[in-house]
Amino acid sequence: MKETKHITEGAALLGIYILLLLMTLFIPFIGLITFLALVVPFVVYTARNGWKSGIWLIVVAGVLSVLIGSPVALALSIPASSAGVVMGHLIQKNASRYAILGAATGVFLLNYILAYVVAIVLFNIDFIEVMQEMIRESIQASEAIATSLGQENAKEAVAILEESLGYTSYLLPTMLVLTSFVHAYFSQLITFFIIKRLKMKVSPFPPFRELMLPKSLLWYYLIVLILSLMAPEEGTTLFMVVLNLSFILMLLMTVQGFSFIFYFCHIKRISKAIPITLVILSFLITPLVYIIRMIGIIDIGFQLRERIQEKNQGK
Repeated sequence: MKETKHITEGAALLGIYILLLLMTLFIPFIGLITFLALVVPFVVYTARNGWKSGIWLIVVAGVLSVLIGSPVALALSIPASSAGVVMGHLIQKNASRYAILGAATGVFLLNYILAYVVAIVLFNIDFIEVMQEMIRESIQASEAIATSLGQENAKEAVAILEESLGYTSYLLPTMLVLTSFVHAYFSQLITFFIIKRLKMKVSPFPPFRELMLPKSLLWYYLIVLILSLMAPEEGTTLFMVVLNLSFILMLLMTVQGFSFIFYFCHIKRISKAIPITLVILSFLITPLVYIIRMIGIIDIGFQLRERIQEKNQGK
């Protein structure tokens, strides 16, 4: 009786998955949302029945994706199903939301790397080169429009963009990590919204203001900063490592800075509109990002939150 229930539930969730997959493949705009929701059937089934049952669901979903007849369907099925089973297993174990997010990011990252290698080896397609060519064509079209309108310094601006475009191939690891994180984050949001409606037990996401990165990141940041001052030769392995780690670590310090600002405003009972406004302004005013990043570094290194909390308690 129990096995029959599992089979029935699995069949129903597979039907939902195939519907989501078809919508992803053939319906524009809505397909983006269903693409992020592809993990949901696997999360629900695994959280209820365990990871072993989830693996069987991955196999059956893969076979059905092949029967649909599109290589793209299988390419979408593998990362969604594997990430969904991992997320479902962690939910069953009552793991924290950050642990689930980190694990899902890792699974998506492995899938993206595998897809990139397969595309190059089997189909001789380099997505970075394709993207660079598309951007280059867009830049050339923009230059032609700017020149026809009589705008000065158009060629200088294009030269700067062309130079920046050359760094995209070096930043491939960072791009893959960030893409995996964004995919995992929004898939998790959709998933947890749905499973809450199914009355399944899930741990809440801690407030952003409570985010505190490990102090060890400061040492990594310092090492990478020293390596960057050595000016490694462009194109070398050391150059790529330093470039990617610098980008990721600076991003993490900036996120820590934003977290501290939200924490400070919460402690001082300042309106949430202030930190939200700062986040928006940071996208428009570049120097503001540097200040926020420095705040993040100081917050990690000098434990600003503990000092503020002690002052508040002493009042």
